[in-house]
Amino acid sequence: MNHTLLLEPFTKNNDTIYSGYFFILGFQSDKDYFIVGIKTQNDIIEIGAFTNGLNQNEKEILKKAIIDNQKSIENKTIFVNPGICIELDFKGLENHRLIDPSFKSFQLQHSWEDCTWDQLILKNMPLDNELSMTSLDKTIWSEPFLSKEGYLSYLAQISPYMIPFLENKLLTTIRYPHGVPGESFFQKNSPDYAPSFIVTKEQEGNNYIICNDVSTLLWLGNQLAIEFHIPFQTFDSNDPTEIVFDLDPPNKEAFPLAIKAAMEMRLIFDSFQIKSYPKVSGSKGIQIHIPIKQHSLTYDETRIFTSFIANYLIEKFPDDFTIERFKKNRGTRLYIDYVQHAKGKTIICPYSARGREGATVATPLYWDEITEDLKIETFTIPFVLNRLASTICPMNDYFKQENLTLLEVISKLKEHKK
Repeated sequence: MNHTLLLEPFTKNNDTIYSGYFFILGFQSDKDYFIVGIKTQNDIIEIGAFTNGLNQNEKEILKKAIIDNQKSIENKTIFVNPGICIELDFKGLENHRLIDPSFKSFQLQHSWEDCTWDQLILKNMPLDNELSMTSLDKTIWSEPFLSKEGYLSYLAQISPYMIPFLENKLLTTIRYPHGVPGESFFQKNSPDYAPSFIVTKEQEGNNYIICNDVSTLLWLGNQLAIEFHIPFQTFDSNDPTEIVFDLDPPNKEAFPLAIKAAMEMRLIFDSFQIKSYPKVSGSKGIQIHIPIKQHSLTYDETRIFTSFIANYLIEKFPDDFTIERFKKNRGTRLYIDYVQHAKGKTIICPYSARGREGATVATPLYWDEITEDLKIETFTIPFVLNRLASTICPMNDYFKQENLTLLEVISKLKEHKK
């Protein structure tokens, strides 16, 4: 398992001291230092060694415990099974190793299984003091296994990629209070018990949460908000900041139709020099995002473009695609949903998990990943974290794009309609 992304919050900074819980793995007698480890989802990994911070009495106690419980001896190193928990301060992580670790305290009240990468992430996030994270051992997904602590850790790590899409949007979440799959409900209103750092905006009779920071994101995650749905405009505007096509096949088995529709759309957008970004929905389809300059187009104007694209494709492939809104009339055809792109409607946020078995994620893709081999079930929470450890987010430059050529296309379509 690749842990590079998990190290990202721990860049070395002379002014920053991090801390976390670790367990002892051994003692190297010739160098007089103690080896420490941490637990990942499936593995125990060595993460560093320390000698600083211990007084003589603490050092002797720790040495004796290791000798009395030794598992093996190799090259002057005494190894033990995980069991002794300690707290260390450190200055960062480099090449998966602690920088300048220093003993802080024994943590005898903790089980070694509490010393996880996820707790390390959450313990060191810059969070509001009012935020409390509870029931961290609760199972949220069974396969792949993911605890509540693991889910909150995912949100913490994905926050730099996800929050830009949530920013200043009226948020709708779907909560799964007992885990996934299970009972769920939509939530638009901020509850009365929300802490004071939660920012809200009153609109359309609802008191919506505005998720502009990681504390709000983790508070929502602690409420087991699994799905994050966002409108196409910010709360202070009536105009969209993006166009999104939702390519919705009739079932999972018909996913190749979504691949075909996406590839056809790419040809069109590229011919118009329109920058577009695909993502798997995490459910059963593909969504195509097109960023636009703020206040450059109204919803009515974007509808001219979206309806043109949808109608062009159903005329070209009448047996494969449809714009029929009633499911019973679609048959085996894929629904090109352009009507959903409207004021008051929402779309799943990039990098939001989905309330489905498998812990799938609405994941941005590069266009060359849209091939016949593409599988939605590949893009799980663990996979997405590992992917971002070695791959730049495909939507990394999303908010820098203005797609001014789109204005020209819509202008020509308007003239054609006259």
